[in-house]
Amino acid sequence: MDMIQWLLTNVSAANQVVMQIDQLMLATSQSSTKLIPILEQSQLTLNLMESQAKTRSLMFAYALVAFFTKRPQLLAAFFMTVLLFEWSLFDNYSEAQLYLIEFVIYSYVMTCNVFNIKTKLACGIMCLLCLVFAYDAAFYGVNGFYGTYETGIYNNIERLVICCHTIIILSVVDFRRIINAVKSFRCYVSHISRNSATFTIL
Repeated sequence: MDMIQWLLTNVSAANQVVMQIDQLMLATSQSSTKLIPILEQSQLTLNLMESQAKTRSLMFAYALVAFFTKRPQLLAAFFMTVLLFEWSLFDNYSEAQLYLIEFVIYSYVMTCNVFNIKTKLACGIMCLLCLVFAYDAAFYGVNGFYGTYETGIYNNIERLVICCHTIIILSVVDFRRIINAVKSFRCYVSHISRNSATFTIL
């Protein structure tokens, strides 16, 4: 009789332990289910902040180019394309339509006679990219919006855009003029150092 009571006591204790484990597992699964949307939201926030930082960097680079070259067309074009995708006024337009508008903007910039052939070719590359993005959004998205099918273009769109803007910015910079200015400054400093007894170069 004592053996039976002992067995019953152990069985009931084991059942209680199993029930506690089940409750713990259920609570863990519920908490992880609640945690997933929070993690996804945090990732989206980080991606948005990173994208805004890249946009500010490009805007600063275009502003420098406009200041030193006295040609604000590229800065204006970049600013207008940022407005296309950020301003709520254009929310009724699909992404395909926005890329076509961007194509028109850079097509106009490409025809400006103030830029050299390298900058015009870089703007031509941007126009080609806009057409590819518009096609991809129109035929692989829903109602002209990205996100339905993650194509290779969709997954690399940010890298392609940043690369193209970098090419445009570098095409405007006159590296030969910069090198000649550095050489002239170096020759000037060397001339002063030779003609001055107290001037030494570290």
